[in-house]
Amino acid sequence: MNQIAQRDDNFVGEIVPALWVELRKVRRSKTLWITALGFSLTTFIGGLFMFILKDPEQARRLGLLGAKAQILGGSADWPSFFSFVALMVSAGGVGVFGVIFVWLFGREFSDKTVYDFLSLPVSRVTIVAAKIITGAYWSVSLVLLAFVLTLGIGTILQLPGWSTIIAINGFRVLLITGLLTVILCIPFALVASVTRSYLPAVGCIFLAVVLGQIVGQLGYGEYFPWSIPALVSGATETLTGKAAAPLGLASYIIVGMVGIISLLALGAWWRYADQT
Repeated sequence: MNQIAQRDDNFVGEIVPALWVELRKVRRSKTLWITALGFSLTTFIGGLFMFILKDPEQARRLGLLGAKAQILGGSADWPSFFSFVALMVSAGGVGVFGVIFVWLFGREFSDKTVYDFLSLPVSRVTIVAAKIITGAYWSVSLVLLAFVLTLGIGTILQLPGWSTIIAINGFRVLLITGLLTVILCIPFALVASVTRSYLPAVGCIFLAVVLGQIVGQLGYGEYFPWSIPALVSGATETLTGKAAAPLGLASYIIVGMVGIISLLALGAWWRYADQT
């Protein structure tokens, strides 16, 4: 019992300064502001679509629509706005969150700072844990930013259909979509670590996004991990035009298994791989 308590104390004593270092690097990085700008622009684009749907003639007078432009079906209200933002998180989250995790792990090799880390009297597993926690905190913060901007833009546009229940449900879907996407980005951190480079991991991100869209459109998205966040957001439809069926427990288990296996493999690689 004393040995277990000592190990717990060591981990807590190591993880706090490790997190402080990671958060300090993030705060000084341009990547932080680029990802925040990306999510902000996505939300503003959603607001633009809501403005166009709400008053197409005004949008044409302002030059936002061409004279011959056709408005697709849809309604300018709070449920539609929340759905659009959730769609953007599911579609762009893999790319943005994936870049975050690849940057957190891959930069140590490109900047040649990995050897400085390994020379410190800190467990390698602690380093991995600090990076994963930082990446999750960073990604979820972007989701919260998108939600706050959604509330502000929707209020300015005076969208109809507001209710506390709709807002809570919109936040719930947005948060679940974001958390699932975060879990599915851990494999990209593993690729960046094993290859000691950015490019292979970025290639895997693009591959996951493309395959997620294709498999989702074919109607088998509930079995492919990187299609599942889009299904949760209600953004994916089958080729028949029918909305995808509600997800079962198996889909969430698949995402969880991908995250657990990737996390264990990532910790094992950092602990046992030859870093000379």
